[in-house]
Amino acid sequence: MNFSRKIVQVKAVQGQGAYYYEDLAALQKVSTPENDRWRAPAISPGFRWVREVAEVVCLGIQTDDGHWHWGDCVGVSYSGKSGREKVFRAHEGIEQIEQGLKPNLEGKVLRTFRQLMEEIDVLFIHGAIKYGASQALLKAVAHAMGEPVWKTIQREWGITDKVVPVPIQGSSGNNREVNADKMIVNRLAALPHGQIDDIATQLGWNGEILIDYVKWLKQRVMTLGEKGYLPTIHLDVHGAVGKTFENNPEKVAQYLIEIETILNPLAVRMESVVLGNSRAETISLLKSLKNELKRRNSKLQICVDEWANTLEDVLEFIKYQVADMLHLKMPDLGGINQTIDAALLLKNNHIQVLLGGSCIETDLSARLSVQVALAVQPTAILAKPGMGIDEGLQIMRNEMARALAAQ
Repeated sequence: MNFSRKIVQVKAVQGQGAYYYEDLAALQKVSTPENDRWRAPAISPGFRWVREVAEVVCLGIQTDDGHWHWGDCVGVSYSGKSGREKVFRAHEGIEQIEQGLKPNLEGKVLRTFRQLMEEIDVLFIHGAIKYGASQALLKAVAHAMGEPVWKTIQREWGITDKVVPVPIQGSSGNNREVNADKMIVNRLAALPHGQIDDIATQLGWNGEILIDYVKWLKQRVMTLGEKGYLPTIHLDVHGAVGKTFENNPEKVAQYLIEIETILNPLAVRMESVVLGNSRAETISLLKSLKNELKRRNSKLQICVDEWANTLEDVLEFIKYQVADMLHLKMPDLGGINQTIDAALLLKNNHIQVLLGGSCIETDLSARLSVQVALAVQPTAILAKPGMGIDEGLQIMRNEMARALAAQ
């Protein structure tokens, strides 16, 4: 590496996310049609309305060879929930960059990516800024080394995994039928992710609406899918199933096994089935549920998202072995270095990794995510940004194809 290469300038400008901030607590409390969400009153701190345009800060780092390296500072759609940081506001982010990050970086000699991030990790700034800064710095280091980003990651972490295509998982948002069809015809490895932000219309107070949906979903896989196409059915319910069945492990397990039976022979993975008011309570609920599923000989897999926001959180879920998979939301973890550490720890402990993030991310952060995925080889990577499927899928598939072709 050219250790004489320096950072000469840092710039920050406001950008825009690919989807919307949404106050999930408000949505699950009061059923609100999508066209009424724009001016529905929020109840969670930091939100102005139930649904708002997501804010981004584009962070540029210029090195002394004249090159600009950009990263996008972005949070997640359901901010401030389950231990997550508050909603990321662009004007506050730019102020933190100007006052805290810029003085720390300008004039600094480029060293290894890991060394650079060690100094940023201790700064008192929003995790979204650390996420964007890590994208820019990782690109700068890779550029200085004259190598692709994925190779920089593997070299610095000593990863020896072969770089091969990573399976992609889709996320349908509320448009659960049209987008599921798109995922099926694109032969995604796992689908539809979906979401439950309105229990009355998406789950049903006895779970009946979701049951009807999975029946429809299986039929669409069999109708649109080719012979031998057996995707994993991954359903993210944001704690709604536990809420509906009062977090009773017997009742929740019975309901999940009904879904598993309907979808057979397709594998089933359920995300955020039960949620507590803390990480410890959530782990306790999951432990009881896992024991009940095991007692009933279920093969259904449990995925954790909420309360797994930091590397410390990830270590706790590993310790108690209550999940088959963790969804690593990259903006929640802050710097990309934290995501890499978490993914490798999970793999070493035989827990599956969904390398994910948020629908509000950008084309730039999505492309960087692909480079990370190629380096660490997770179980799957979540298609992003946005909720349209087509746009995010082409961004990520094309980035992956180009990177693999250039090996």
